[in-house]
Amino acid sequence: MGSIFGLMPSSLSSPPTRTDFGYKCKIWMACELERKFLGGRYYTWFARDLNPVGDASRPPNGESSNPILLYLALDTAVKRRDVNHSKIKDLRARLLRTISRYIPDRNLAETLRREIRKAPLDMFHPQLRRLDLTKIAASRIKIDKSTPGWDEQYVSDLADGEFDVIAE
Repeated sequence: MGSIFGLMPSSLSSPPTRTDFGYKCKIWMACELERKFLGGRYYTWFARDLNPVGDASRPPNGESSNPILLYLALDTAVKRRDVNHSKIKDLRARLLRTISRYIPDRNLAETLRREIRKAPLDMFHPQLRRLDLTKIAASRIKIDKSTPGWDEQYVSDLADGEFDVIAE
C-alpha cells in the first residue's frame, strides 16, 4: 500500500546532511564593531546543528552554545526591554573587553567604550547566521577551546560571503 502522497516509503530520499553548514547567533552591535573597526573579519563560534540538543552518540550543548536558544533569549530580552538580562550584561562586558584588547587608538577605544556602555537594547538585537562551510577551509575551523563532546567550533576570521543572515 502506498503513502497518502502516492509514493512508496522506499522512493523518498534521505534528508540533507548538516556537514555543509554551521549556525551562529551574534548581536548586531558586535557585527558592526567587527565590520567597522576590526577589519571586517568575524570571530565566530558556531554549531553544525541549529539546535544541538544531542543524541545517543553525543551529549547536548549547553545553552551558551546553542544558536537557537541564544537567539531566543536575546530576542526576548530585547523585545521585553530587559536591560538586566544576564546575557545582555555578559555581551556588554565582552564587547568592552574586545575594545580594550583590539583597538589600539586610545581615543577611539574610549569613544567606543562610552557608546557600548550607553547602547540601547536595540543594538543587542540578535542575528541568526548560517555559515557556508564549503567556503571555509577546514584548517580555519578550530576546536581547541571547545567543550569536549559538544557541537561547537570557531573561526577567527570569518569573512562576508561565507555566511548568510537567516533571521534578524
